[in-house]
Amino acid sequence: MRAKRILVLAIVINLGLLMAYLQTHPGYAVADDEPQPRVALPAEDTPAGDQWELLRAREEEMKVREVELRELEVAVEAKIKRLETLQASIQQEIDAYRVESNERVRHLVKIYSSMKPKAAADLMNNMDLNVAVQVFLDMKGEIAGGILSYMDTKKAALITKRLADYRSSSVTQNP
Repeated sequence: MRAKRILVLAIVINLGLLMAYLQTHPGYAVADDEPQPRVALPAEDTPAGDQWELLRAREEEMKVREVELRELEVAVEAKIKRLETLQASIQQEIDAYRVESNERVRHLVKIYSSMKPKAAADLMNNMDLNVAVQVFLDMKGEIAGGILSYMDTKKAALITKRLADYRSSSVTQNP
């Protein structure tokens, strides 16, 4: 989730910079309500040679704008590719962290499951609430119940509520 926020923020910043660039260079379209710069079209009473010169000048200007737009497009595509690469890298790191975190929780489950309930409860009373909930989620019910019965009643109630909330949210998500 954090990686997505970073990616969205980076895209928004890049779009903002692109818009600022486009507004500072003459000849690019800005807002619809603002007048667009125009090259004067030849008047009917202008000699044919002058009309051709004006048309050639306009054609050259259009070619220059086209080249600038292509360059911008290439730059934007390069930034998008860099952001996608960054997103993939962040996602890999998040996945690796989750795997490592899950392994640590499984290890804690083994440790606390092998302890006597009272000793495990004394240690879990001092444990972070979120970690305790994760440990209890992976424990067998009878072991978790034995440990909860020896824990501080307020903390046990909080853990039980979180466990119930977690179970009810996972049931509604996976009917």
